Amino acid sequence: MSRTDEIYKPALDKMKLPLLTLDNNWHKLFTQTNETPEIKKLEKKLNDLLKKQGKANTEQKKLKACKRKLMDEIIQLADRYDTGRDEAIQREMDRHRRLVEECSGRLEQLEEENGDIPDEIEETNYQLMLKTMELCYKRLEENRKEIEYYEDWINKMRVELKENIIRKQERETSTYELYTYMHNIFGRDVIDIFDMHYHPEEYRPKRKEDGYIE
Repeated sequence: MSRTDEIYKPALDKMKLPLLTLDNNWHKLFTQTNETPEIKKLEKKLNDLLKKQGKANTEQKKLKACKRKLMDEIIQLADRYDTGRDEAIQREMDRHRRLVEECSGRLEQLEEENGDIPDEIEETNYQLMLKTMELCYKRLEENRKEIEYYEDWINKMRVELKENIIRKQERETSTYELYTYMHNIFGRDVIDIFDMHYHPEEYRPKRKEDGYIE
């Protein structure tokens, strides 16, 4: 028994696990992460076992139905034979008995060949569950780390954005005040001669309701 089996097997023994490859939700897991080679191998093994079991069960049902029909016919033939002692009926009864024996022999053979399949299915399904959980929790851990990374990045960007907004507002205030002082000292005509590109009204300090950050 592996270390993983030692940890989980006792706790899971009394629990009924779904047959994973027959569960649509199990297949949907792999829209979020890729199957590993181990999972693909176990998936194929489980499907093969289920097909083998299904084929055996179908054959067993047919054999049992055939055997019941033959037994019923033997009873009917026996009633007819008791009244007439017909050799043809005797031969037909013998043929039916032989077919019944063949059905019984084949049923025993199927039981011998497939008797271990339910246990194999259960064990394969269990191993597939372990590998699935291992893969999913690995992906969950990767997601957790990425979420933490982006959350940290977003928080840093928020701080940096706020700082840059404040710096921009400070520069706007400084620019407006410079132009105001220069205008008061030199007059508009002189300022217009030196620089026709700046428009000091654009840098008037914003009000709080306009988004100004103190």
